[in-house]
Amino acid sequence: MPQIVFSILATPEQRSEISEDFRQLLAVNTDVLTADLDVRTDIATDPSLEEVWKDHGFVDLTQDAPEPAALVIDVKEHKGSISGLSMRLSEVLTEREKQPSEALYQEILDDPGKPRVPWHVDVRP
Repeated sequence: MPQIVFSILATPEQRSEISEDFRQLLAVNTDVLTADLDVRTDIATDPSLEEVWKDHGFVDLTQDAPEPAALVIDVKEHKGSISGLSMRLSEVLTEREKQPSEALYQEILDDPGKPRVPWHVDVRP
């Protein structure tokens, strides 16, 4: 079973909001995707995510300390490519000042956006 693992550095409140957004996205796309989400908090801190947290202003946005987490999506069924799916799912981790004129899965974005929290993705076929 393929996995898409989003490693994030976020406050508990941010992690909760992001997890819920992923759950909602998976729930409304059951016609094209069958997957489970597991949120793991027992992971080591990634120094590169900590660097992004400090260097890109996330530290100024909240008084709460960030914690590492992994959002593990076990893909049971999907007819497209897993790497393409991971790219589309990463939209949950992107904020935009100007919302795209198309739906979430559009190809061309009006605003490239910025990350909600520091993150990176690992695709495991």
